[in-house]
Amino acid sequence: MRIQSARQSEGRVYLTWKNGDAADFSLFWLRDHCQHPASLDPATMQRSVATFSLPAVPEVTEIKMSDDGMELIFKWKSEEFVSTFTSKFLHQFGVPAPTTPDYELWDAKLGSNIADFEYDAMIKDDDALLKMLEAIQRKGIVTFSNMPSDIEATRALLTRVAYIRDSVFGSLWDFSSNQEHSDSAYTSQSIGLHTDSTYCVDPPGMQLLHCLAFDGEGAFNQFSDGFMAAQVIRRENPEAYECLKSVIVSSHYIEPGIHLCAEHPVVTEDADGHFKQICFNNYDRSPFKLDKDKEALFYQAYGRFFELVNDPAYQVQLQLRPGRAVWFDNWRVLHSRTAFSGFRHLAGGYTNKEDFMSKLITLKGEKLWLQA
Repeated sequence: MRIQSARQSEGRVYLTWKNGDAADFSLFWLRDHCQHPASLDPATMQRSVATFSLPAVPEVTEIKMSDDGMELIFKWKSEEFVSTFTSKFLHQFGVPAPTTPDYELWDAKLGSNIADFEYDAMIKDDDALLKMLEAIQRKGIVTFSNMPSDIEATRALLTRVAYIRDSVFGSLWDFSSNQEHSDSAYTSQSIGLHTDSTYCVDPPGMQLLHCLAFDGEGAFNQFSDGFMAAQVIRRENPEAYECLKSVIVSSHYIEPGIHLCAEHPVVTEDADGHFKQICFNNYDRSPFKLDKDKEALFYQAYGRFFELVNDPAYQVQLQLRPGRAVWFDNWRVLHSRTAFSGFRHLAGGYTNKEDFMSKLITLKGEKLWLQA
């Protein structure tokens, strides 16, 4: 993408590209985003310019194109260096391309088509690991086969992506129905669909469950795509959908010596209007009150979300047996478990969403905004 023209007027630079695209930038923004080592430390990629000591309208003595329009060079009046911007960088921010979601919605038809990966390949092969991460990004859930029935295998799989996030339940979980914590996960009773840790200010992004032993009946896990439920509501009742985005729901976790509490809307969107996060846990919802008009709409919208994710038409089900594991996006996929009898021993843990994304980006070899 080559720049055709650049002109300065009243503190802004107006660009046109040879394909007809156009954009403008303030001189202040351009100076602030200079990637010269005097402005951006190449070792840390942290900004080193004192942004707010810059003139409100930095003066330039020259603006010129180079490399046949592939670069734009600024010579600043009060600086001893020039700022060079690639056409690609300026086009990225001046003419942002329409975005498409990086996820694919699903319902019960996903069924046995959940992507499955071999444990050994995940540990030994970065290309296989990347395919697994891309599958989670698309669908929010994957499974693993031939897992050693050993908690160290759980640790190895988690740490292939990131460090294990600590929580009130510890770091690497090793749990059964021993009622060690004040949570239904530590019992044999059924657990309804939910996302974890809505009582955390920053709920963990990814959750792994690994079956080490199971001698019993039941314990079927159900999963439902929260993004799909949100999409159905957005289409059928925009007012209810806006309520799920705007009403801040309180949640808590309480056991002796611990009282965690946080607030989140059920649905969060990113800057482009795509789904970003689902926080839904009717078990951990704590008391809060709305005015009467909003209260009625909230219960209608919240109830409709509950109805959709609990509809078998929007669920997939699997039963974890020794050697099997499931990894899912806790910012998207709701999970549940039927009651069971007998002995069941699981391991697992959380990783942060940003660390998952970091691994995905670096394995792809991407640099999201840096100039080539």
